[in-house]
Amino acid sequence: MAEQPLTLKQRKWLKVYLECGNATEAAMQSYDCKDRNTASQIGWENLRKLDFTDFLEIAGVTDQLLQQKILEGLDANRTVSAKIVDKGADTQTDDFIDVPDFMARHKYLETALKLKQKLIERKDVNVQLPQPILDALSKNNSNGQNTEAT
Repeated sequence: MAEQPLTLKQRKWLKVYLECGNATEAAMQSYDCKDRNTASQIGWENLRKLDFTDFLEIAGVTDQLLQQKILEGLDANRTVSAKIVDKGADTQTDDFIDVPDFMARHKYLETALKLKQKLIERKDVNVQLPQPILDALSKNNSNGQNTEAT
């Protein structure tokens, strides 16, 4: 299935969006919207359906750059204040040390896995539990225990 070329309004929206970074404001200007809710919906739909690959390449956001930034992010550190105490000494100093930033690393890993389509989003799973388990859960709940079955 061939990609549809961008319409005039979509091209105008994209230009404004890249300048201001706000999808709703770009829709307000490009689509002559009077209602911000309508503009918000148009902006959301454009973000969802437009292919930005060519625009990212033109802007210098190449696959190699993304790979480099992801690798840097997987080694992210943060600087924290620390008291350093020498063994057997009565002196201590205030210093700053770098420690792994696991939250940042996790986000970079999550992004990398999404790009490689290796991350499966959590879905709600409905499971029919056997009657003895349902009975036991019901009994636990009646005893004041907070048990949740999913």
